[in-house]
Amino acid sequence: MKKYLNEGVAFVKEAWLELSKVHFSSPKETLQATLAVVTLAFLMATWLGLVDLAATRLVRQLLS
Repeated sequence: MKKYLNEGVAFVKEAWLELSKVHFSSPKETLQATLAVVTLAFLMATWLGLVDLAATRLVRQLLS
């Protein structure tokens, strides 16, 4: 029983040590990352929409 208790204590210590290495972003960094993702998603949606529109028109012209 003592072995399991010692292993549990060692696990908690190691987990706490790893958790202390975690970097939590500041609100400013989080906002910047969010804006970058939203901007990139908007640009990609616009690009794909234009490519789809052009491909649709091309296929319609070839089929008519």
